[in-house]
Amino acid sequence: MATGIKTIVDARGMFVRTFASSKKNKAGEKGEAVGDDDDDDDDDEELDEDFDVEEEVTMEEFDDDDSGTYIDTAGTIYGDVALKCLQEVLDSAEFKGQYEIFSLKVNESRRRVLVSIDKVDDKFGSPTLDELTSIVRAHNALLELKGFPDDVAVETASPGATRNLRLPRELERFSELTMRVTYKGTVEKPDAKSDITKVVDIDEIDDSEVVFKLADVEENRPAKKGQGMNKKSREWRLRMPLDAVVRANLFIDI
Repeated sequence: MATGIKTIVDARGMFVRTFASSKKNKAGEKGEAVGDDDDDDDDDEELDEDFDVEEEVTMEEFDDDDSGTYIDTAGTIYGDVALKCLQEVLDSAEFKGQYEIFSLKVNESRRRVLVSIDKVDDKFGSPTLDELTSIVRAHNALLELKGFPDDVAVETASPGATRNLRLPRELERFSELTMRVTYKGTVEKPDAKSDITKVVDIDEIDDSEVVFKLADVEENRPAKKGQGMNKKSREWRLRMPLDAVVRANLFIDI
């Protein structure tokens, strides 16, 4: 099976997505590895035509297994093979204990497997480009040994700069970072009919509760440009049980 690999880095340099395609290139030869100088532009164009790099996958679309990892193989044999091979790669001596599967989803209609890899000890949970490339190469090699279908593409990425947090355990893991949090509205207003979303920092957290404070970001400041947060906003605190947090994402103040 010939494999082409393409890499795209966004303008902020905070999100890396590595695409591993099982499509054969036009010359019928194996594609060059990420970073090689003699990549064929025609191969890149072929991959661009086949795969929509802007597709977004939300965590609500996934099943959440007991480990908090988002997995959906759509009941496909190739999805199960991709998952088992990736688990084997990440459990190997080279990668063991450093990375986890953040998400894996099969897009059955387009015959793609969308994978996201979490770096366990990174502040943002994001592997570097070189690290993702190493994982992709090892995964591709194992998939080839297993006879993975030629017409199925595997795309591998980091969770992204505004990653979804796996609740509740990742609240503590990323407690030093600003996040956009949606919580049950009744925590703040007993008669609330809907959830409330705010950009916050974590002030305190333990095994059962979390205390949020408003983050010093533009949307929490007065509308007048250049002014900081007022005293009321600086002193705002809200304590809630961990299970009152409905959704949370890392937040980047651009």
